[in-house]
Amino acid sequence: MSIWSRDSLRTCFSFVVLAFFLTFVFISGVLQEIKKNRAFNRKIDFPDFSHYNGNFIKNIPESVLPIDDQRKRIIAIGDIHGMNNSLTDLLDEIHYDSERDSLIHVGDLETRATIHDSIDVLSFMSSNRILGVRGNNDQKVIEWRAWMNWILSLPGGQEWLSVMDKRWPNLDGDKRLQRTELEKWVETSQYASWKNMVPTGWHPLGKHYRVARAMSPGLFEYLSSLPLVLRSPTGHMVFVHAGLLSSHPKLQVSDPRQPLSHWPTMDDQHGISNLRDKQELAVLTEIPENKDPWTVTNIKSVTDEGIVSPSPKRGTPWSQLWNNTMSKCSGNSGTNGGEAYQPTSLPCYPFTVVYGHAAGRGLDIKRWSIGLDTGCSYGRQLSAVVLDGSSFSSATYQFRDDIHGRAPQSQVINFGDNGQARIFSVTCA
Repeated sequence: MSIWSRDSLRTCFSFVVLAFFLTFVFISGVLQEIKKNRAFNRKIDFPDFSHYNGNFIKNIPESVLPIDDQRKRIIAIGDIHGMNNSLTDLLDEIHYDSERDSLIHVGDLETRATIHDSIDVLSFMSSNRILGVRGNNDQKVIEWRAWMNWILSLPGGQEWLSVMDKRWPNLDGDKRLQRTELEKWVETSQYASWKNMVPTGWHPLGKHYRVARAMSPGLFEYLSSLPLVLRSPTGHMVFVHAGLLSSHPKLQVSDPRQPLSHWPTMDDQHGISNLRDKQELAVLTEIPENKDPWTVTNIKSVTDEGIVSPSPKRGTPWSQLWNNTMSKCSGNSGTNGGEAYQPTSLPCYPFTVVYGHAAGRGLDIKRWSIGLDTGCSYGRQLSAVVLDGSSFSSATYQFRDDIHGRAPQSQVINFGDNGQARIFSVTCA
């Protein structure tokens, strides 16, 4: 008689089946966890969100320059940061007329006021096709919107963004404590796998994210069409958000490899206007730092080792270095007067940079540079420089108060070769 009864066999079989089932569940769980970890840790091949698209340097149309029309003006405005009411106040103070005046902004149009005000500023600039350059904050907004467009193209992407919008309408992703709460929720939610779709160092639901989310396609198109540098070959002026270098920072200014250490090679050596244009363009295109998007939107200083720094406390302000070099340009005396160059002089003509970004330095007026970020978003001022026919040496006009108005906070400054300009400022609430 067998020692295995029918009941014993049945019980043994049940245990075997249960063991196989538990083993299957365990292995499936392990494999699922491995798959999940791989999904979290896999390297994403992100597309290019920068949207530079060759928009590095653009020329200001010749028709904008107030050289042949006494009533034309160029009004360059410092960092607005979404302060829409202050922008309106400043334009009123200057007696802005869209029919005769051309506005130019130096970037950072948004993000420090309300989302609504930031969108209003962008809408004004876009609908009027205002000339300007990208700032570092504009660039972050562009990159977030490009990222969003990419996410929305992926299956499930629209649902994920919509859920975050609804669940976290007031969360500020730029603040560490608040974004920690968001990150914990993402990791434990059904959207956990999406966290790997956010580039390292990016934090959703911050101020740049929310402006980007609120922008229309038209506003995104306008913002991403802005160049990094705007120049006028005829006016011998350049507009940029943060700054430029006049020479390679690790070489002596007289080094033959410096663009301003020699006259450019030209067929017509007597065409001074063409010569200046070519030499100015060489500064913008031959100095490596001036071709770097991060540098021209973030530079504040240059260290003693010749390294660009975004900190105002390290090294020498780039504007001081710029003016030191430009003051050595002796093109006028060398070509018109026939005088021999001095050992400390350079064979070049100076040109002017108008910029923003450095709110800590406030209104920073030097002979060949004009810093316009006067900290409006910090409750200080919004400033602009106004150029008219008297600003350019080829014109014989006088600066006219009947056109500009007599603002209580304005000052006349030297501009360009032999011209003058006026600075206007309004207090920001």
